[in-house]
Amino acid sequence: MQKKNISSLELAAIVNELQFLVKGKISQIYHQEKTELLLQLHAIGKGKQYLKIVPGKFLSLTTEKDAPLRPTGFCMLLRKYLSNAFIKSITQKDSERILVFEFDKKETFYLIIELFSKGNIVLTNKDLMIIGSLDRQIWKDRIVRAKEEYVFPTPGVNWKEIGEKKLQEILRTSDKKNLAVALATELGLGGVYAEEVCKLNGLDKSMEPSQVSTKEISGILNTLKEFLQKIKQPAGYIYEDNITPFALKDQQEIEKIGMYSEALDRIKPFLRESPYEQKIKSLNKTIATQEAAIKEQEQKIEDNSQKGELIYEKYTPLQKLLDIVKELKKENGWQEIEKELKKEKKIQSVNLIKKSVVIEL
Repeated sequence: MQKKNISSLELAAIVNELQFLVKGKISQIYHQEKTELLLQLHAIGKGKQYLKIVPGKFLSLTTEKDAPLRPTGFCMLLRKYLSNAFIKSITQKDSERILVFEFDKKETFYLIIELFSKGNIVLTNKDLMIIGSLDRQIWKDRIVRAKEEYVFPTPGVNWKEIGEKKLQEILRTSDKKNLAVALATELGLGGVYAEEVCKLNGLDKSMEPSQVSTKEISGILNTLKEFLQKIKQPAGYIYEDNITPFALKDQQEIEKIGMYSEALDRIKPFLRESPYEQKIKSLNKTIATQEAAIKEQEQKIEDNSQKGELIYEKYTPLQKLLDIVKELKKENGWQEIEKELKKEKKIQSVNLIKKSVVIEL
């Protein structure tokens, strides 16, 4: 599985799932240099657990313990401060890809896992003064190194709490090429869940963000609320090129695992595919996309054929109605035509802006 990293929504699912570790404690820490950090934990009622953390990519529960012969300097630092420390809380910073462990060991410590960009792991005291970090980093608006105050990155839009007015403003002013990209980047949903929002609401993902109606915005918000409900008790849905915390519409999973954070252990971030495997995967994806497109076109043909047959069947009354409209247009405006048409029982609505009439057949 070559999934590169996890999204904000997926991290929220993991945080919900890992709550059973709260009140447990750290019994050992291992660190493979330039790869993952492994926390050996004791969870109340569950016993020994291993939590694998790959900065900038993901974290997962695992059954594999790969202990290096020599611990790194960063590993020794973490052991000094966190060995036998109790987990007080596990939270996500707003809707950012940042996980915060709060530990209690006479003093309070925070272990902050950054899963964006290149990633980082930062240990701070209760006042967020940095004790040590996996990598020292200097950004435009913050510095991550020992003896500096840890400053969280400037937050983006919190999709968990966004309201109709804010979402409308974002989409109306978006310069992204389509709705899916706007939802993925400006709301931070990621591509998979942005497209899922579009599917569930029957929206064309390639439409311009500014063209989304107020009713459609309401539907998008309802879907986000549904996502939050689904990730309260996530599971691992494994697809050919993805692992999600709930089932995706119109896709058949290869396998389903009880815990999402265990399913993520299938990811091999440092395993490289050969060019041939990449080509085969790309071709298979193209074939699947083309087959889906053919199925969609076949359905459209069937629907339009049924519509055509119905129009042919009702041709005489429809032609009569068109003749009436043509006669009315000679001497009257559309407002007068609307009044006359509304006298007909089978006419459901008249739209003067679009110059359209909805008729019950």
